[in-house]
Amino acid sequence: MDDRIADDALFALKAKVRQARAMSAQMKFRAGADLFEEACLWTMAGIKARMPNASEQERLDQLKRQLKFREAAMR
Repeated sequence: MDDRIADDALFALKAKVRQARAMSAQMKFRAGADLFEEACLWTMAGIKARMPNASEQERLDQLKRQLKFREAAMR
């Protein structure tokens, strides 16, 4: 990797760390919830692409199965 790119990437990472450290606990909690919601939306889009004929409820059920699978894998 070009040294300049590596330096820029490190600078950006350090800026994100400073930003996160400046957040209150409440802001961090909310950011986590926002990230989870965004991840669910992207996952639902992927499910819809794989299951175009499924109903919204069937896609939601698939999301729940995937979340349970992930939770079990983390143990």
